[in-house]
Amino acid sequence: MGIHRRRPRQAVILSVLLAAAGLFMLYLGTMAWGFYVAAAPLFLAGLLLWTGRFPALFKALLTLNQISAAVLILDLWLGDALHLPKLDISGAMLIGNVVLGGPAMGLLSAPLLAFLTFGTSLRAWLHSQGNK
Repeated sequence: MGIHRRRPRQAVILSVLLAAAGLFMLYLGTMAWGFYVAAAPLFLAGLLLWTGRFPALFKALLTLNQISAAVLILDLWLGDALHLPKLDISGAMLIGNVVLGGPAMGLLSAPLLAFLTFGTSLRAWLHSQGNK
């Protein structure tokens, strides 16, 4: 039995935003099938935040999305100067970023990671359900 606490307002708002982004990706998926792939992690992140379960998985999903986006941008910017296989790295990071929620997850994960790092209510919510 876990401790039942009231869901913080940040968790409600950000869960709804993640679900809305997932719905938007589903809509875009009707035009290009690749967007369906990005919808699943958005719904998963929204569900994890809403329920407050599996905080390590939630934080890993957000962090990996940010890392893949950062490596993609840096590779496109500096790939030629560093004599790296620019297209291979960029392609792998683009696929990884889409599989991890795409740019919509990236936009939402920046404030989420800030709230988890510097705030107390989201961190307490995710750890109140008996998770580690």
